[in-house]
Amino acid sequence: MATITAEKLDIKEHFLDNGMKVLILEDHSAPLAAVLVWVRVGARNEPAGTSGVSHLVEHMMFKGTSQMKPEDFSEIIQRYGGRENAGTGRDFTSYFAYVPSSRVEEAVRLWADIMSNAAFKPDGFLSERDVVLEELRLGLNDPHEAVFDEATAASFHAHPYGRPVVGWISDVQRMTRDEAYNNYRTYYVPNNMRLIIAGDVTEALAIRLARKYFGKTKEGPEPPEVRTQEPKQTGERRVNVRREAFLPMVTITWHTPAAGDPDLLPLEVLAQILAGGESSRLHRELVYEKQICTSVNAWPYQLLDPGLFYITCMVSGGHTAEEAEKAVYEILEKLKVEPVQDRELKKAANQYLSTFIFGQESILWQGFVIGYYDALLSYDIINRLPEMVRSITKEQIMDAANKYLTTENRTVTTLVPLAPKAPGKLMRGGGGQMPGGMRR
Repeated sequence: MATITAEKLDIKEHFLDNGMKVLILEDHSAPLAAVLVWVRVGARNEPAGTSGVSHLVEHMMFKGTSQMKPEDFSEIIQRYGGRENAGTGRDFTSYFAYVPSSRVEEAVRLWADIMSNAAFKPDGFLSERDVVLEELRLGLNDPHEAVFDEATAASFHAHPYGRPVVGWISDVQRMTRDEAYNNYRTYYVPNNMRLIIAGDVTEALAIRLARKYFGKTKEGPEPPEVRTQEPKQTGERRVNVRREAFLPMVTITWHTPAAGDPDLLPLEVLAQILAGGESSRLHRELVYEKQICTSVNAWPYQLLDPGLFYITCMVSGGHTAEEAEKAVYEILEKLKVEPVQDRELKKAANQYLSTFIFGQESILWQGFVIGYYDALLSYDIINRLPEMVRSITKEQIMDAANKYLTTENRTVTTLVPLAPKAPGKLMRGGGGQMPGGMRR
């Protein structure tokens, strides 16, 4: 089996006098440039009663500044033939503009204005809060999203990770303009942000633009630390979610360590062994052979604080969630006592790396990868990651499965279907996921 290889990214690091980190990647393969801003704020940073404030602040960033009217930014970027968007996650909020490289200065200038001078006009806040509330109401019609939210909430009893990124509807309904503005002023300071410029630009031009537009902002106080730690789970938890749905679903979560822990990459590869494609163990047995499920997924959620490992099973008609759950545990127990074969391990490593490596053919995706890994750990892990993944052993896979995927460490959330009153109501909720678990 061939080994997937990747060219090393020649990422240049600079710091502005105000503490902002600037990361630059020259890529002259196409006349395009990506300008991204990553802010270290997300659901993790929200005090009780303010869930969803980071997501709402993200929306407000597109509602104008003292220099721009609402929607001006999007219209300008699109007029240049570019595109823009943003997303909020549990640890970060990210913004991007993807433009012809001849317009990179304009993209940097506009983002700098937004990051420092967002207007937060009261009428704009109220209208945008209504937009977010509508997202939340749409999400209530999605039983699968409800299961994910309930599974995460049941897994985290203390840590803010247990709250939905878009927030609890009661919190968002009561949120004030001042609460959102205070969040903006606390976290949107240059020493808590990263600027990434990737594409058909020179390092000299990129750092000159960064200094010209972002260097004007003063360094702010360091944002408050997140002090709450999730207590160790000492017994299995079970939750039933009764919603209008056609078929059952089961989601199983286990607590895992924070990003940077040496056990995280073995868990990533383990997820590929379990559910990475049609030949993976869960798919082969539960979907193809026994036909208990229509689909299965497995992934660890890497976060700044300890996260979760998820397995989800969409149950087939004529079968039960209990059957699916039992079959999952049988496969896991086998993995705990029998080492995987060399070929299976290499295939899983290649599958994990393929998305990471092939995605870098896009200049925009390169920017996302740089921003995500630097906000999570450090950008220099990008060039080391392929070798780190290929060096994982079958013993590390077994050790990780035995250490984390235990009965006392798991939470089981089951969708119990209720007959739909109006089948058309069963629709996907608003938002959607972006890289890094972010919502937009």
